[in-house]
This record gives sequence, structure tokens and C-alpha cells, in this order.
Amino acid sequence: MGRDGDGLVKQATDEIYGMILSGGGAYGAYEVGVMKALFNGESPATFYTPLNAGVFSGTSVGAFNAAVMTMLPELDLSSTAGQLEKIWINDISDSRERCGNGVYRFRGNPFSYLDLECARTGPTEPFAALAGDTMFFAQDFFRRSTNFFLTPGSLPRRILQMVDLSALISIEPFRDLVGDSLHLEGIYQSDRLLRIAATNWQTGELKIFKNEDMTGERGRHAIMASAAIPGVFPPVEVAGDMYVDGGVVMNTPLKCAIQAGATTLHVVYLDPDIENVPIKKLYNTLDTIDRLFTIAMATKTNEDIDTALWVNEGLQVIERASRGDALSNADMLAFIRVASEIQKRIAAGSPYKKLTIHRYHPHDELGGILGMLDFEQQTILRLIKRGFKDAAQHDCAASHCILPC
Repeated sequence: MGRDGDGLVKQATDEIYGMILSGGGAYGAYEVGVMKALFNGESPATFYTPLNAGVFSGTSVGAFNAAVMTMLPELDLSSTAGQLEKIWINDISDSRERCGNGVYRFRGNPFSYLDLECARTGPTEPFAALAGDTMFFAQDFFRRSTNFFLTPGSLPRRILQMVDLSALISIEPFRDLVGDSLHLEGIYQSDRLLRIAATNWQTGELKIFKNEDMTGERGRHAIMASAAIPGVFPPVEVAGDMYVDGGVVMNTPLKCAIQAGATTLHVVYLDPDIENVPIKKLYNTLDTIDRLFTIAMATKTNEDIDTALWVNEGLQVIERASRGDALSNADMLAFIRVASEIQKRIAAGSPYKKLTIHRYHPHDELGGILGMLDFEQQTILRLIKRGFKDAAQHDCAASHCILPC
């Protein structure tokens, strides 16, 4: 990367650019806005030239966004970002015309069965939903009752095992969205690399799905698995194993993009600056969980970015040593901190290069933990607009970018 006289960062032709998209439910619309600015050449982060990303990695909703961005290799990324925006507005957002969002619906909601507006657009849909929900609850109750009587253990434990809040949520809309919106063959054939993070629910290990995994049911299930928030959405089976949201292990999949060869990374994560989220005067469980979740996600993201900074510092020490410069104790510490990682990459035949990282995220709270499930159309439009504005006004100093020396 180079700089002009105003300190703006220029794109270098020999760089491989990566787009890293984190999880965050409805807040994924913010990522759409950021990408619109970058791929339209309206951000100082790319010196106001369209970003030509070759690697896309995503977790949860970021996995869906990344999949869309790689599925149309015949289009430029600006046009593809426009297609993604249309999907969010027309197919994902909740509007009166659509009678629900494209991600989930609540089972057993009497208001949805009695909604006359929805009945006019699809007269049989409320009855079909009622019948399907009744059948689901009957089967689920039978399974849990059988488990209650056959499973050993204390009575309180067996009673708690009867409770599953995810049973109240149907992911049929998301299943339909993935099936209707994604062109898996395009992803499979694309020269844009896709990396999707999911968590093996049995082992707890991170699983990265790639372009070659995007075939048939396996591909659709991999994307659904990455977005399966534990306790909200059920685990998804992929090739015999059960997977859940990749955010359990890696909410901002930076490392897999680096392993795919990206050297300049544009990272979008949806966690606010924790100091800008006020502590409520009256404590409650929901706000406490929200704050814990925000701290955990932001800390992990910062750790991953700090690791990239250490790699840059270690490579700089190697350069200085090769020139015969004297090394200080701080230089040696910088090298030792990442020596094993650098050695692994050299042994694998893909040595590290210095990394450039641009960060984009909302600095204050977007709406809390419940806002992740708010897919109202006006909310989606507002988030897209905000993401675009933040990327168009990107400030490397304020965003703590990682720039190689």
C-alpha cells in the first residue's frame, strides 16, 4: 500500500484484498453499506478507487453476505453489492407486503394466523402455518416427554430438559432464502475465494467451508450452519456432523482470510466500542448478557488484529536482522512472539507478508442483543445507510488501522 500527500492509502496492484464479514444477525445490513462504499470507490480506505477483493470470509450473517459476493463471478463487485442490497431489502427485510422477514418466524404466534393483510396476499398461508406448527409442537412434545421418562437424573434436571426456546422459532424462511437466493454453482466456479466459519457442535472445533464445499445440500447447509445461533436456531447437519454458528469460536474470520493469501484486509465487525455503551442504572439480565456478549466479541476481534500487528513487527525484525542492524531486547521479543507462526507458514510454502488491516464498525450501539433479530425494512435501510457513511468517512487513525512500516 502507498500513500498520497494527504495520507490516504493507495491500493497496490500486487496485493490480494480480503473482505472479512462478522456475524450479527440483522446488523449484517451494515456490512452491505460498507461494501457498497468500498466496491463503488467511495472510501478513502481504497483511495477512492473500487476495491477488487479476491478473498471473502464470513461468519453467521457474514457468511451469507460473503457467499452472495462470490456467487456472480461474471459481474464486477459493485454490481454484486447492488444485488446483495436488493436481496436484503426485497427478500430479507420484514415489510407488510411480505408478511414476515426472510430469516425466521415465531411458531404459535396467533397474530400471524389472524393477520388479514397476509391472508389477502396468500389466503392459505395462515392455515398451512397453523397446521405445520401444530404438528411440530405435537411431535416435539412427544419426543421430550419420552426423553423425560427414559432419561436418568434428578427431577429438576429432567424438567429443564423439557425447555427449548429454539422450538418457538422456525428457520424455514432462511432455508428458503438460501435456496432461492444463492447460486452455488457460481460460488463453486468463482475465482473469488470463499471461506465460511462454522463450529462443530460435538467437538467445539472450528470448521472452514470453502468454494469446493458449495455444492447441493452440503453448500446450503454449510451457510445455514454458520448462522445457527445456539439456543435460537437449531444445529444444522453437514456431511454427518452437527454445526452451529461460527461466531462461537471465530466471529470475525480474519485468520482464514490471511491463510487464503489476503494481505490487505477490510474487516467489518458489528460490535460497538464498549465504552460507548452506557451501563444501565437499573441492572437486568438481558442488558447484562448483552454487555458480556459485546465485551467477549470485541476482545476476540482485537486479539486477532493484534496478532496481525505482531506478525508485521516480527517480519520487520527479520528485515532489520538481514541488513545487519543491531537488535534490541524489544526487537527480539517482537520476533519470538510470532516466530512459530512465521516458521509454520514458511514450512507450508506460503510465507507471511506484511499485512494491512482496515477496520469498519459502529462505534456506538446499534440496538443491543434484541436488535440482532429486528429485520424491519426501515431498520435495514438505516443500517445500510450507516455502513455506507462509516466507510465513506473512514479514518485510519480513529479506526486504528494496521499499516505496514
